[in-house]
Amino acid sequence: MSLSVHHFLPGDRVEIREILNERIWTVRPVTVIEDSEDQFVSYLATGTLIDYPVDVEHGEKCFTMWLTGKWELVQKEFSASGMLRTTPRSVPFEVFTTVLPNGGVASWYVKCREPLCRRPHGLDALDETLDLIASRDLSVWQRRDQDELEMAAATSLYSSEDVERLLASCPSVEEQLASRKVPWYLSWLESRPRTIGMGTCSRICRLSFFTS
Repeated sequence: MSLSVHHFLPGDRVEIREILNERIWTVRPVTVIEDSEDQFVSYLATGTLIDYPVDVEHGEKCFTMWLTGKWELVQKEFSASGMLRTTPRSVPFEVFTTVLPNGGVASWYVKCREPLCRRPHGLDALDETLDLIASRDLSVWQRRDQDELEMAAATSLYSSEDVERLLASCPSVEEQLASRKVPWYLSWLESRPRTIGMGTCSRICRLSFFTS
């Protein structure tokens, strides 16, 4: 007998956690926009309190924390513009999209990641270092953090097979960008978040819906 997958409803508040060696690396409370068979879409609002490692930096310092397992979490306010996060079901990446205060998308940030793991109150996943960033009209893109991937591999955080797998995933994404046949909504381009009901504890605006 197959068990049905529990889907969250639009407007639900859930947590997306990054888990490394059974320890929490980050926690981001988000609002669900869509949870379907095709994709999971959430919104991280400006002012949200997130759990984040103390004094973490990209590159060597981050990888040292991963190797030693020594880090502490602190709550910090997400002060950037609101962030849409789209996770298509059938691909090994997700897309982070900054939604500007006056509306519209700034860029598309494609991040390689481990498969999502569902929990009763959210999702778990882990960033796999290698990224691509594309302009809002998809006319220009570039790979990001390939040097950090090589650094992580040198410290045995990634195997040679992992590196080959991650690098091999880039051409298919780049082909999708070139053809503009990407597995996420380009209709987000002119979206504007509308909010209601200020949160009493975390100062979060609960997202009601988006308009174009």
